[in-house]
Amino acid sequence: MKYLDLHKWNISYDEAIKIQHELSNRVIIQPFKTKPKLIAGADVSYSKGSDLFFSGVVIFQMPDLFIVEESTAQDKVDFPYIPGLLSFRESPVLLKAFDKLKTVPDVVILDGQGIAHPRGLGIASHIGLILDIPTIGCAKNVLVGKYETPSIEAGEYTPLIYNNKAVGVALRTKKNVSPVFVSPGYKIDIPSAIEIVLNFCRGYRLPEPTRQAHLLVNRVRITRGV
Repeated sequence: MKYLDLHKWNISYDEAIKIQHELSNRVIIQPFKTKPKLIAGADVSYSKGSDLFFSGVVIFQMPDLFIVEESTAQDKVDFPYIPGLLSFRESPVLLKAFDKLKTVPDVVILDGQGIAHPRGLGIASHIGLILDIPTIGCAKNVLVGKYETPSIEAGEYTPLIYNNKAVGVALRTKKNVSPVFVSPGYKIDIPSAIEIVLNFCRGYRLPEPTRQAHLLVNRVRITRGV
């Protein structure tokens, strides 16, 4: 699976901020008008204090969520943990996993933010631009914005507001379980992102694509003794 080489990764904090401002102007938010046939989940795993990161991508085929392809990669990461700059820390190893894929998914769900980000370019938006395919951010925690807690029933949601603009939703994917924070990444809008995430929930808090990607990378990491 090929992707665009938009910028260098070995950069300073100031350069990373500049790149985010520049790339955020290129993010496309639009309805996803067809039902996805191939959907991917992507995640990264590492042990605290380790510079060795593991990434995984799992591609599912609808409607039965049959796994058609999996890919993993590992790499040493030098970029420090800085809130709002997660994509510069995790994207390089994620792209190594995407590069191995023979199948191109219709949509990718990532464990992280889309446009619900201080500069409108979370990891889902960043990866979407580089891959040039629709992406969704589905995060376990909020990064920016305010929201009211949705009611306890699965499928309920409330808008996530940042700078007087809706940048995503707090979405209840399972009854009485903490919501996830869904935001458009690239070439998708908020209603489409909500619909796709809910369609791929199978009784867990996380949608099945990212849940399976999380399990995959953790298995690989533990197997390597990290």
